[in-house]
Amino acid sequence: MSSKSAVPNGWRVRRTVKIIAARCTPSGIAGVDDYRYRVSLSGFEMPNERFLYTGLIRLHVLHHAVREPVYGLAMIEELGRHGYKVSAGTLYPILHGLEERGYLTSTEERSGSVARRVYSATEAGRVALAAAKSKVRELFGELFEDETQDGPGR
Repeated sequence: MSSKSAVPNGWRVRRTVKIIAARCTPSGIAGVDDYRYRVSLSGFEMPNERFLYTGLIRLHVLHHAVREPVYGLAMIEELGRHGYKVSAGTLYPILHGLEERGYLTSTEERSGSVARRVYSATEAGRVALAAAKSKVRELFGELFEDETQDGPGR
C-alpha cells in the first residue's frame, strides 16, 4: 500500500487548502483561525453560494461595527435576520481576520463572571467601508440595470 492511499482523501484536500491559505495571507503565514476559516469556506464543507456571501458578511459586520460596537452572538443573530446562517465557527474567524487586517479593534468587557469580546471599527475600517460602499453601489447598479431599464423578469 502506498503512502498516498493511506491518507484519507479529505485530509489531503484540507492540507492543500491550508498551504494555499498560507500563501494567501498578507504575512505569508496562516494562523489557526485563518486556516479554519479558509477550510470552512473552501466549498468542501459549505455550499458554493456561501463562498460568494463571505465578502458580503464581512461588509455587513464592518457596517455594524462602524455604527456601534458589536459582539459575536449579536452579529450571528443580526446576520440571521438577513438570511445568513452563520455559525460561531465561521463568524469568529471573520472577526479575527478583520481585526488582524486593522479594520476592527477589540476589547474584553466583563459583567460579573461573564466576559465578552466587543469589536469596534478603526479609522482604516471606516475608510475601507466607505470605499466598499462605492463599489457595492456600482455593482448593485450593474446587477439590476436590466431590470430597471426593461422591467423585472426580463
